[in-house]
Amino acid sequence: MALGRGWTARFILIALGAFAALGFAPLHIWPATGLALAGFYMRVRQVSSWNKPGRAAFGTGLLFGLGWFSASCFWIASAFIERGESFLLLIPPLVGGLAVVLSLFWGFAAAASARIMQGRPAWVAPMIFTGMFMLAELARGHLFSGFPWNLPGYAFEPGGWASQSVWWISIYGLSTLFVGAAALFGHALMQRSWRPFAGTAILLIGVFAYGGIRLSGAPEPGRAEIQPGIVLRLVNVPFRQSDKLDREKSFRIVDQFLATSLQPGVEDVTHIVWPEGAVTGLAIDDIFLLRTMGQSLARIDDTPPIWLMNSLRLEISPDPRTGAPKPAYYNSSVAVSFDASGNPAIAATDDKQKLVPFGEFIPGGEIVETLGARLVSTALGSITGAKEKRVTRFPGLPPLSAQICFEVVFPGLTPRSDVQPEFILNQSNDAWFGDTVGPSQHAAIARYRSIEEGLPMVRSAANGVTGIIDPYGRLTVKIARDRISYIDTTVPKPLKKNKSTRLSIFFVGLLNLAFIVISVAIGRAH
Repeated sequence: MALGRGWTARFILIALGAFAALGFAPLHIWPATGLALAGFYMRVRQVSSWNKPGRAAFGTGLLFGLGWFSASCFWIASAFIERGESFLLLIPPLVGGLAVVLSLFWGFAAAASARIMQGRPAWVAPMIFTGMFMLAELARGHLFSGFPWNLPGYAFEPGGWASQSVWWISIYGLSTLFVGAAALFGHALMQRSWRPFAGTAILLIGVFAYGGIRLSGAPEPGRAEIQPGIVLRLVNVPFRQSDKLDREKSFRIVDQFLATSLQPGVEDVTHIVWPEGAVTGLAIDDIFLLRTMGQSLARIDDTPPIWLMNSLRLEISPDPRTGAPKPAYYNSSVAVSFDASGNPAIAATDDKQKLVPFGEFIPGGEIVETLGARLVSTALGSITGAKEKRVTRFPGLPPLSAQICFEVVFPGLTPRSDVQPEFILNQSNDAWFGDTVGPSQHAAIARYRSIEEGLPMVRSAANGVTGIIDPYGRLTVKIARDRISYIDTTVPKPLKKNKSTRLSIFFVGLLNLAFIVISVAIGRAH
């Protein structure tokens, strides 16, 4: 991409990154993302011949990333707007700062790519670019708690042909193929040669062809074999997160959830599922709420269904330094059972491991909190994350993986042990992000987890996409998010999977590292 060195070139790079965001949900115009990545490659290749390629390429990656992350993640600002006026001043440093931090990964990747490209044959440049870019993406998804949002592969609509390859190679593998295809396309334009075009075509046709073949052997959406004896009632009540911060409005919202849960047919339901955010605070300690739900259900049937909800959970343990009692709060998925009289019991809990920075914990811990830093999602101090994800046992359900809200964006987080999970339960509160594209992006990313793991997903999202996702990433059951509603549904059975997504990610990382090592070796031989 032949650009100069002035402000016009900088503006074009930012605009190019923003143009790439058209590929993400809800639009999924993946050619836009591919063309933007091709332009990014061309610019890095161009500056690799300059006197100070590292510095120029770093700026290229930084500006392209600023456009990409600002345009695709702007919805994060909605959380601060919903929280109130006192949080508005945090939008520029935190939302803008996040875009800068994420862009730094790409800046360093571009700088390293340009330096390695110097003095090496032109044909290895796409391999260098792809390897460095994807190593940066792996770093972005894992370092400093990780933020693997809007990886390049997410430009392909989940459940479609191209998305199916993640079953074998994970979203990082699909992103590698996509970035490689885009780099070859840009290389073809620069070299004016048909051979790199052929490489682009081979990669894309291969991805789509494999997906088409895989889906041709899949059952029709909604007609897969189901788990016996399970009927879930997914409940949806639309609300603004700012209303949940108002005590009276919050009570009315909970009343609406209760009333909707008790609609006709509940006697045939085995489990009632509420999203994260339906109730706030230490809901499992709210005896009045638990008894109200239990007694209401017991009046309808003497075998009330299990209630799957989300709540903060408090543990008090001695401080290791002082010995004084120290509270620890956990964000938990909770199963509440009821006896024939409606008396409640906490049957099981599973705690969230991956927490949202500044939403659920303050980076820097207690030292930063003493300076007055506040969480967006709660008035409490930082929430404590679980030490590990485990396979969950909720009454009346097969083994499952409970992934609360943000956790579902992490590839490979689903635990694999001697007891394999048979579906993913994703309870989320997308009301923080209003009517922006945030909830659509969150749902699209969640659907990719089902494809990777071969597991169906029960998704209950406040003001987001609520429904059933099959193991191919297809949304087979969906509730309208803009009205009070419910749906009674079953759970599909999982696909048989003998491999680990984490292992797939590991091999993708090795492949991209090999791209760099081979390129360096070729350069020395050259």
